[in-house]
Amino acid sequence: MQKEKRVIWADTYDKDDIKYSFDFSQFSQDWVINRILDIDEGFFLDIGAGVSDLNAEEVIISCMSNTYGLERFRDWNGIAIDYDDVYIREANKFRSCTLVCEDLMKTNINEILKQHDAPQKMDYLSFDVDAAQEKVLEDLDLSTYSFRAITFEHNLHLSFQDDNWKKVHRDSRDKFISSGYKILFGNVGLHPNQPVEDWYVDQETFDKYEKISSENLTRDQIIGKILRA
Repeated sequence: MQKEKRVIWADTYDKDDIKYSFDFSQFSQDWVINRILDIDEGFFLDIGAGVSDLNAEEVIISCMSNTYGLERFRDWNGIAIDYDDVYIREANKFRSCTLVCEDLMKTNINEILKQHDAPQKMDYLSFDVDAAQEKVLEDLDLSTYSFRAITFEHNLHLSFQDDNWKKVHRDSRDKFISSGYKILFGNVGLHPNQPVEDWYVDQETFDKYEKISSENLTRDQIIGKILRA
């Protein structure tokens, strides 16, 4: 009976109809990545793929996923990592990508990528690993692994509670920009003046969308810019 209740809503839609309209992410990351890259059979790395502090046995497993729609409707493959063994168990019922249950506070991300034969060139990095964000940022070897697009949660809006988020914001920009990535949309949030993420792209993708590159935008403003581009 439980399995019948846990239907993923998008499975009721025709695959061709939803190819460009799926949106499972909290900030529409999947919708944006799908639109700007627009490829089938891409490859993603989803660091922090779970449902945060929600109960994975009770929520729809695609909830807040930045990569489920790409996998389901654009035939992407990838590696999704989370420390929550309940999420990994539940996700294995619906997802076809490689699911890895690891605590990245204890394990080096590069060891996981090597163990699972991650390609050195990938299409999308979703980086949202909460408490491990700073450690994994330092660990990740961007001289070995590259991406066409990156969404990185820096939680700058929480700096009034914890000043360390300013360091995460600064260090992440230093690392990605020095590795050749361009900020396509910076300080993205659901609401004005609540910056949560930076979204980067490689030079080739930036050249295509440079005219709409902006800082301090809401999700809805970004969607509008892309639709008008």
